[in-house]
Amino acid sequence: MSRTSAHENLQIRMKTILSNWKTSPTLLALLVAPAVAPTLHAHDHLEAGVLSPTPGAPLAFLNDADYGGDYGFVFNLDSGDPGSPYEGYYFMNDLVFVAQAATPDYGGPEPGAAGLGTRIAVQLLGIQGPTGAHLGFWETLQDEVDSTNRTWTLPIPLVGGTNLIPVTQSSDSPTADPYGHLHGRIYTVDRPGFYVTTWRFVDLSTNGPGGGPIQAPSAPFDLYFQADLTIARIQKTPAGADIVFAAPSNIPDSGEGPATHYTLEASPVLGSKAQWTPVGPVVVGDDHLHTNSVTLGARATYVRLLAD
Repeated sequence: MSRTSAHENLQIRMKTILSNWKTSPTLLALLVAPAVAPTLHAHDHLEAGVLSPTPGAPLAFLNDADYGGDYGFVFNLDSGDPGSPYEGYYFMNDLVFVAQAATPDYGGPEPGAAGLGTRIAVQLLGIQGPTGAHLGFWETLQDEVDSTNRTWTLPIPLVGGTNLIPVTQSSDSPTADPYGHLHGRIYTVDRPGFYVTTWRFVDLSTNGPGGGPIQAPSAPFDLYFQADLTIARIQKTPAGADIVFAAPSNIPDSGEGPATHYTLEASPVLGSKAQWTPVGPVVVGDDHLHTNSVTLGARATYVRLLAD
């Protein structure tokens, strides 16, 4: 699908935001997007390991600074093509959980590798997003082959989740390498919107003291998912509101072609009398969250986010 003018083939969704604000002004949000080609990213490898080689030390998300929600990174999900296994879903295969290798057999020892005998999995603890939506996990049967079979589905919101995804690919032997690196897993959601998923790495081995794990669980960490163009959140400020939105790069794996640009605009009215003016700088897509601030007057204010 080719890109078009922001005034053509618009997909518009309107919703009242901050309905719990007790006094004026009111802020209304429009999401305005041209037809944009699907995002095609290289795979994003999220590394599990340890920060200390001490037995019993907790596992860690080693490259949290690259992909963690606390650093503003956002995974963009594409709309499934008609007739594909992902029709009716937003999906991605970019997210790849990996475990650092400890031995030369798997290219190690790599920095931060967990101890031999550690069997790492990642646990999905919670999901925040559009109420009534669902997140699905599709396990692959073969490395490098995208799954076409949904393994499990979870409702949103979710608290206290227990679902596990294996990361280590070896057995529970005390001398087994914790290494894992499997491509082809698919993640899906069935409604547009912004999702906050909370995870932790755990050791499922029985090779530690008393037949328990070798490594303690990691601290929980958040990963942000976005399906379609959306506003992640709106935060009230003394002068108005901060509009927080994700800016997917939409740059193919080849690295060729321009990144998508995002413009936030505001107007006091809609329709033929709308007076749309830019709010803050134009944002070049970089797969991260951005914040533009809106000053609110006595009247309702409408904002829209455009992508070109």
